[in-house]
Amino acid sequence: MLALCLVLACGPTRKATPDLDLKAMAEPLKDVKAGDSQVVDETVRLIQQKQHAAALANLTRLTANNPGNAALRVLRGYVLLELSNVTGSLEEARIAEESGSRSGYKCWFLAQVAFLAGDKPLCRREIGHLTGDPVYGPKVRRLSQDLEQQTK
Repeated sequence: MLALCLVLACGPTRKATPDLDLKAMAEPLKDVKAGDSQVVDETVRLIQQKQHAAALANLTRLTANNPGNAALRVLRGYVLLELSNVTGSLEEARIAEESGSRSGYKCWFLAQVAFLAGDKPLCRREIGHLTGDPVYGPKVRRLSQDLEQQTK
């Protein structure tokens, strides 16, 4: 279904959008209701083409049909950030983190959005969840350093 893997990695300095890793979300995206998988694929293409308003319209329908799908919430949060809606993105990232099974990626996404939103306690909490994680540990150390520099 989702042979696409899109990773928008943060460079040496924080950029306006966090990492988006569709590979990490592939399993939950397979769990969308029948008939929605083509819309998910179309939405991913729209995001890659930076057509975020159209992607948001699709994601609004998809999340209404699949309210507990954390991956759709992460995608919606990412698109909202691209459309400069940090508050909406943070809400979607929180819903995603509370939905479905535990996933290091959901915590990582929420940590990054919390950082961008200026929610330092939430960012620190999510960093704490990932400190020993083999995949996200090095990334959260950099984010933690950025957070501490921001505090100074």
